[in-house]
Amino acid sequence: MFEMANISTVFPILNGSVEPTSPSEYHYKARVVLAVFWILFTVFGFTGSSLVIWSVVLSKKLRTVTNAFVVNLSVADFWTAMSYPWMAVAGLGVHQWPLESEIPCRIAALQFNTGFGASLYILAAIAVNRWVVVTQSIDTYRWLYTPKKLAAMIAATWIIPCLLVSLPPAFQAGKLGFDERTHTCSDVSNATYNLVMTLGLYPIPMVIIISSYTALYVHIRRHFKQQKRRHAPMGKSSTIVDVELTSDKSFSADPTGASSGPTIDSMSAKSLKAIKRQQMAITKNLFLICLAFTVLVSPYFMSLAAPGSAGFTVYAAIIATVNSCVSPIIYTVNHPHFKVIFPLMLTCRYAEIPEPSDFLKYFLSRKK
Repeated sequence: MFEMANISTVFPILNGSVEPTSPSEYHYKARVVLAVFWILFTVFGFTGSSLVIWSVVLSKKLRTVTNAFVVNLSVADFWTAMSYPWMAVAGLGVHQWPLESEIPCRIAALQFNTGFGASLYILAAIAVNRWVVVTQSIDTYRWLYTPKKLAAMIAATWIIPCLLVSLPPAFQAGKLGFDERTHTCSDVSNATYNLVMTLGLYPIPMVIIISSYTALYVHIRRHFKQQKRRHAPMGKSSTIVDVELTSDKSFSADPTGASSGPTIDSMSAKSLKAIKRQQMAITKNLFLICLAFTVLVSPYFMSLAAPGSAGFTVYAAIIATVNSCVSPIIYTVNHPHFKVIFPLMLTCRYAEIPEPSDFLKYFLSRKK
């Protein structure tokens, strides 16, 4: 489909030569190592995202409001991972894009920027969802997360990054394609474009995530202190739950659906020792989520905003990419339902999946 130049000149490592005067900020051998990482992240990204998506497709038990955001996050990670192989191709070229057409590189740049931006806004939406389900009443939760409003929230997580990625080139402020300095498929280095991307994709989700989880932590800490002083069961008006262990009390996306799982009354009967353990588990999970987001994503956006940091941008992008690969793990590894379904999927024991979907029932009936 796309013609290539002489392979020994395009990929000089095959014949032992390395270009002496490349305009790239990165030595060719370094780009080879980076290309290996891009391929590895492709495999991990596709695998982790597919597991999350297919688990929800196969089991009705996982079709909750929170999991709608988690699936959307996995779709964003999958979409972003589709650009990684082309990043490897760009890195292995000598001075220019190795294919005759640059269209694949432009598409990969669009996928990387929109997918990465969407994943950040989805993480922010999940943070808000966690704050609402813990601090607000059940009626407020169901009013806010109706199917139509949920669809609008999910759409917004994509519309915002798509506008930020596409509008600057439309006004001649940068373009998407092969960047000779970084040897990546991205926005061709432009100060205005980098500023728009940095301000639009980084501070807003960061503020939302930190604010939501900080408010959540303060609420939980204050609540448990009050409970400890009273040595009495929680009031009926409280909706506090273990955010990570019980998800969103298995609320269906249908606002009229009944909730299941641990009830407020059953939680109020726990001993103070168990409540302390619960508080520590919540604190650790929130700390890890915020820490992972900050440590992995911040270097990339700082490199975009800082002048003369092109030499670090690709390494920062690799670090930020880890966030997309581990996000499904962070939000599902401790979920009691995902923990059950993942092994069943990996061992092809589909008949044992709880609350099978109509699609899975049809699939199983065809095997008989």
